[in-house]
This record gives sequence, structure tokens and C-alpha cells, in this order.
Amino acid sequence: YLTKPFDLDELQARVRALTRRTTGRALPQLVHGELRLDPATHQVTLSGQAVELAPREYALLRLLLENSGKVLSRNQLEQSLYGWSGDVESNAIEVHVHHLRRKLGREVIETRRGQGYRYAGVAAG
Repeated sequence: YLTKPFDLDELQARVRALTRRTTGRALPQLVHGELRLDPATHQVTLSGQAVELAPREYALLRLLLENSGKVLSRNQLEQSLYGWSGDVESNAIEVHVHHLRRKLGREVIETRRGQGYRYAGVAAG
């Protein structure tokens, strides 16, 4: 239930929360080449090997995979990862991107200077 007048950001947040609450439904795995992310188990594998990710790293990777090919601004990523908690370090996204690159390979996430980040894929090999 949402009373009028309402903020569009509040509506979007509530819709996201409702979609997260779907229970008993198998979520499709996100597969991009050798990289596999299973939303149901929160497991990530690269070339069949399990990759241990911190919760925010997992959330960032999932967001980038779900928007594969699209450039997501730092602000969009912060909003999705941290929501309404306003105390986000200025370089938090950069730190998470650095950790993902270290675990998955530098080429996985492309930086578009002045625009944001996008999932670029995993190099074969």
C-alpha cells in the first residue's frame, strides 16, 4: 500500500522489494561464456571453478550481468547496492570493481570514463 502523493523512487524500491520476495520460484542462472551466476544459491563459477565473492561483490556482478552490454553509472550502481543508506564511501564502487577484476580477470568489467561501468565478458582461456 502506498499513499498519494508518493515519490517515484519509493515506488520503484517497493516494486524491487516485492519482486525479490518471490518464493518457491526457480530463478534462471545467468550464464555468460565461462561465467555462471546462480541467483537461487548465490554461487558464482568461472570455468567450472567456484569463485568466492563478498555479498556486495556478488550483488554488483549480478547487476552487471543482468544489464549485460549496458553502461551503468556509478550513481545507478550505488543506488542498487546501497539503497537508502546514505553513508556510502566515495570510492566504494571502485573498490568492489577492483575486487571483481582481481577474482574474475581485468577484462570482465569495462570502465567508461565519465559514464560508468559495463560487463564486458570473460576472455576465453
